[in-house]
Amino acid sequence: MSNYNNIGNVFQKNDNINLECSNISLAKLKTTNSTLNSKNQEILNNDVNYVDNENNLDYILNKSISDSINKKKNQATQSAASLNSKKEMKLYPKYGFKVSQNYTIKEIIGKGSYGTVAAAIETSYGAQVAIKKVTNIFTRDILMKRAIRELKFMRYFKGHKNIVNLLDLEIVFDKGYDGLYCYQEMVDYDLARVIHSSVQFSEFHIQHFFYQIMCGLKYIHSADVIHRDLKPGNILCSIQGTLKICDFGLARGINEDLFEKIKSESGVQSHITSYVATRWYRAPELMLCRKKYSKAVDIWACGCILAEFYGRKPIFMGNDQMHQIVEILKVLGTPKTETIMKYGSSVAVEIFTLPKPQYGKMPWKTIYSFASDRGLDLIEKMLKWDSDLRLTCDEVLQHSFFHDIRNEKEENVCPYGPFDFEYEQHVTSMDDLTKLLFKEVEEFKKIKANVYI
Repeated sequence: MSNYNNIGNVFQKNDNINLECSNISLAKLKTTNSTLNSKNQEILNNDVNYVDNENNLDYILNKSISDSINKKKNQATQSAASLNSKKEMKLYPKYGFKVSQNYTIKEIIGKGSYGTVAAAIETSYGAQVAIKKVTNIFTRDILMKRAIRELKFMRYFKGHKNIVNLLDLEIVFDKGYDGLYCYQEMVDYDLARVIHSSVQFSEFHIQHFFYQIMCGLKYIHSADVIHRDLKPGNILCSIQGTLKICDFGLARGINEDLFEKIKSESGVQSHITSYVATRWYRAPELMLCRKKYSKAVDIWACGCILAEFYGRKPIFMGNDQMHQIVEILKVLGTPKTETIMKYGSSVAVEIFTLPKPQYGKMPWKTIYSFASDRGLDLIEKMLKWDSDLRLTCDEVLQHSFFHDIRNEKEENVCPYGPFDFEYEQHVTSMDDLTKLLFKEVEEFKKIKANVYI
């Protein structure tokens, strides 16, 4: 049985795709460097430039921080100085970066409301790295919480081949350079650039790519964590065709036993926000009700990604939340009455019942006439109005779509058990959050130092 590790250089720098697998020989498919390497290429789904006010933290959060934060910031500066005291730092005023002396920044490769990503070289070994500078975390507690969550998740999932690897951390307080610096492995492209390029995909490509996404997601879900922002722009793709899930800023632990423990100890029911996921990949339950949601929101997003592999553009491209629902309606048809009732919201009733237009379901074969029956069947079972009817990660991996390439040894679960998010109940002030951030960085550095002794 084939193993996707044998996939070879999918995106050769000599402009060819060369895919080799045991007993499989596929013709080289042509593409152009200008498509994949152009810095100014506009991605069709605007994963980089798209602004969604419903997901924009500046839109969601309209709060100011008291003057006391500055005092706490000064205290934290002293801690940061001790963390970095043994390192000489290098300034890059043009980019607003201050990095360890053994790194040389080459260029900025990504920007967003959450921070900036730079491509760099580790000069001792010549290794390429990506440095993600997370900004504004010392002035907004929600951004600090998000940074701590991402850091904890990257440490928790470190080592899985389909999840991006965290290499080093720094905290900088110098004005103009301040932020949390996450040094990560460099991966050549994000999946959005690959999907929306002129590279041709065979069924074999799609199977291997999607299998890796689901292996990474199984590992995440096995720790009772939902990513909540899966999309092609948050999945990286190497020259060799290895995919890695990244950007855990919106991820969340959802273990029910921990929720009950927190409730019994504090008397407070934990709440998880619905303001997650980029709109085009957002599950309908996130838009139609405020009930607790599940891992099924990630399955929906992955179903959208699988459809995008075939169509080379997002399947549901709404301009706003209401338009997004309409785009889904045009394909999936009007949901059954029992599904509408399960949403438990007047919004769902108003949108789906008469006198509003009623839609019939569109056959997937009419949308993707060239796609395999197995691929379309998998899309069908992942994109369901009713989240309870969607496949789980395990069920997706067992689907016949992967029959020819599946390797169960690659389908690992997280060995550490459910992710413990109980700490969130005990760090409520900016001072607590800052101390926790430094603790996380110090622990990471200690573990890293022990590894290299």
